Amino acid sequence: MERKKILVADDNRNIVELVKMEFEILDYDVFTAYDGEDALKKIEKENPDLVILDVMMPKMNGFDLCMKLRDNPTYKDLPIVMLTAKGQEKDKFWGRQVGADEYVTKPFEPEVLEQIVHNLLEQKKSGELPHPVTKLPGYATAEKEIKLRKASNEDFTVYNLYFEPESFEIYARKYGNIKADEILKIAGSVITDIAKRIGDNRTFVGHLGDNTFVLIAGKGKIEELISNIKQEVNSLIPLKYDDEDRERGFVFSRTINGEPLRVPLIKFTAAVRE
Repeated sequence: MERKKILVADDNRNIVELVKMEFEILDYDVFTAYDGEDALKKIEKENPDLVILDVMMPKMNGFDLCMKLRDNPTYKDLPIVMLTAKGQEKDKFWGRQVGADEYVTKPFEPEVLEQIVHNLLEQKKSGELPHPVTKLPGYATAEKEIKLRKASNEDFTVYNLYFEPESFEIYARKYGNIKADEILKIAGSVITDIAKRIGDNRTFVGHLGDNTFVLIAGKGKIEELISNIKQEVNSLIPLKYDDEDRERGFVFSRTINGEPLRVPLIKFTAAVRE
């Protein structure tokens, strides 16, 4: 079986050597780095299956490196574990904002880190890693949920909820991927909150990828859920544009041939999955 590759980045050489030794005993290939810039170079060269990043590193800290990785489609699904100092709860908050999957507080027991790494790699293998931006269940988990409900003859409806692709793409091009990710987080949060308020314990929310979410619920509740979600998301999205774009209701862009193009503000819509 092919050995899994892990990159460990920390400016504390003792921690790096400890983690390297522990995972090599478990038959992983381990690459090391002592600053953020070197870590990025080695990630691009070695293409690891998972990375472990310290928050505080020279040249580029763990938050900035994590953000760079999540901003690159190649690394959107790369499992990232961040090492944080004891008591630094704000590190966990910011780690979630930039897309880290898990957090380990230093000092830590090697067995704890080993279990976290094992679980993330198993989720990646099965395709069941949560979406790196919203942390909602991904495509594989949603499909499994649908199959289970069909097998039990449950009466349910599946809706895909999504942002209009062209408007979303133009938004990301003008405002940047980080701002586009903020819009995904808004949608994920709204869907989850409304599902908890109006739905029941059988309501399922997932993020299939890119700009598409999924909602699974009983037929008696689904229409009310969808109506409330669309209304709330569409009321919040214009606030993520600058004043000029928001007031005129569109963004100036160009076609592939260079022709001027007016692209409407992003709209969040929904459609039943047959």
